[in-house]
Amino acid sequence: MEISIVKEIAKKLLRLLLGDYSAYVIYANVSGKGDLQQTEPHTTLKVLSVDSTDIGACPEPLIREQIGYAGPGSHAYACFEQDRLVGVCFYWFGQRYLKRNYWPLQTGEAKLVQIITLPEVRGAGVATLLIAQSCHDMAARGFTKAFARVWHSNTPSIKAFERAGWTRIALVLEINPFRQSQPFRIRFKIRAHETRMQQS
Repeated sequence: MEISIVKEIAKKLLRLLLGDYSAYVIYANVSGKGDLQQTEPHTTLKVLSVDSTDIGACPEPLIREQIGYAGPGSHAYACFEQDRLVGVCFYWFGQRYLKRNYWPLQTGEAKLVQIITLPEVRGAGVATLLIAQSCHDMAARGFTKAFARVWHSNTPSIKAFERAGWTRIALVLEINPFRQSQPFRIRFKIRAHETRMQQS
């Protein structure tokens, strides 16, 4: 039996037993610490803080579609290749983040809730630079820690966060074995080797 068929059968069995499920890796960065040692220096790219006006004025539809992530309770950053906006990311904090609250935040912490780059610049280090430099700016604004969640098999995003100096701290599984109104989240803390289950 081919490996792909076995994987497909395993997925169907898991979905049958656990209901809808998801698996995310949680990354953290403390006080803007990080490095770009694994990436080549960029001479044509720069990262700047932006707002809704900048995003709405971008000629790229993919970038403009992200405007809903901006506004009160968020900080937005853009990566420019010369004068062209090629990527954006957004951090949420405080009351704004409580709408999601996927990973609990303390005072002075924020979560990177969205990052996207134009398809034609993917693989060029744009996401890594955007993550690293935006996090440094968040630290300069007084934030002590930043978090992000990445789909467990999203290899490009995982590499971008790790190259930007972020640390993998947990794996979160979300399952719904009996099709309940609220799923169970199981958090596996990677460093502390501690597992906690909560219904949320």
